[in-house]
Amino acid sequence: MKYKKIINIKQYNKYCDLHEKLGLKDEEKYKDDLDLLEILIEEYDSRETTFRKKLNPVELLSSILEEDQISNAELARVVGTSRQLISDILRYRRNISKEMVIKLSHHFKMRPEAFSRPYKLKSSKEDAAQSA
Repeated sequence: MKYKKIINIKQYNKYCDLHEKLGLKDEEKYKDDLDLLEILIEEYDSRETTFRKKLNPVELLSSILEEDQISNAELARVVGTSRQLISDILRYRRNISKEMVIKLSHHFKMRPEAFSRPYKLKSSKEDAAQSA
């Protein structure tokens, strides 16, 4: 089988790039491939949008990092921030700033709203209790 159901963001990006390349090469010649890629891309978009709307921004970021096997250090390097800030965000110690929302949404090719929804930070007491 030439194409399969999209299961992660890497495959999604690969199929999006392929769709663009085939469309620029010869739209008529690759019509069937383009149609199938569009169906697969739209299905993934729909599935991910529904799933990700249920997650708060930290859960969303955490799931993306896990799914794409991206370390905190790698993300920090790519978006130009410290590993400590990424760690603090993922541990609910710090909010995601507007600047970080823009960087994350741009890097992961998502709408900024995905990373800017409200969520609660953990208090120092909660943090201490979990460490003990």
